[in-house]
Amino acid sequence: MMANADTIESLLDAKDVKAILRCSLPLVYKLAERRQLPCVRIPCPGEGQRARTMLRFKLNDVQAFIERHYVTT
Repeated sequence: MMANADTIESLLDAKDVKAILRCSLPLVYKLAERRQLPCVRIPCPGEGQRARTMLRFKLNDVQAFIERHYVTT
């Protein structure tokens, strides 16, 4: 599936997801690392031993995450 310019522009960064979920930024990164929250990993150039990536999220994936974890009492 090819992404168009509208799709790319509508991607959220980790701070946007943090605001939507009202959680900490480290939690957003942990959820992405654990593959609990789907994300796009964009390689970033740089030096060092660890690969650097930029994370971006689709709003639909964030909304699906919320729905999966919605609990009624």
